[in-house]
Amino acid sequence: MIEWNEKFSVGYKVFDEQHIKLIEILNEVEALIKDKTIHNDLLYDRLSDLFNELVDYTVYHFETEEKVFEQKNYELTEEHKELHSIFVENVKEHLSGFKLGKDERKVALEIYNMLLDWLMNHIVGTDKKYMGKLN
Repeated sequence: MIEWNEKFSVGYKVFDEQHIKLIEILNEVEALIKDKTIHNDLLYDRLSDLFNELVDYTVYHFETEEKVFEQKNYELTEEHKELHSIFVENVKEHLSGFKLGKDERKVALEIYNMLLDWLMNHIVGTDKKYMGKLN
C-alpha cells in the first residue's frame, strides 16, 4: 500500500488531492489482487471496474493539469501533455490484454506495477518541475 506523504506533494492543493485519489484507487487495486477469497468472474469484474475508474480519473486529472498549464503559460506544457498522451495510450494497450480467463490476478499485478511505477515517477519527477511555476 502506498501512503501519501509530503515527498509526493507538488505544492498545489488541487493536484495533490487528485494524486491522493489516484493513489487510493491504486491501493484498492492492490488490495483486490491480494485478496485470495475473490476469484474468477467477480475478481475480473471488480478489477475491470477499478482499472476503468483509474483511467477515467487519470484523464480527468490530466485535463485539470493541462488547463492550469495553459492558463499560466507553463513553459513545459506541450512536453507534459505529450507524456500524458503516451501514458493514456500505454495504459489502454495494457488493459486490452486484461481478459477474463487470462490469469486475471497475474495480469492485473503487471498492470498495477506499471501504473504504480509510472505514477510515482511522474509525480516525483515530471510534476515536481512545475512546483512554484503556476502561481
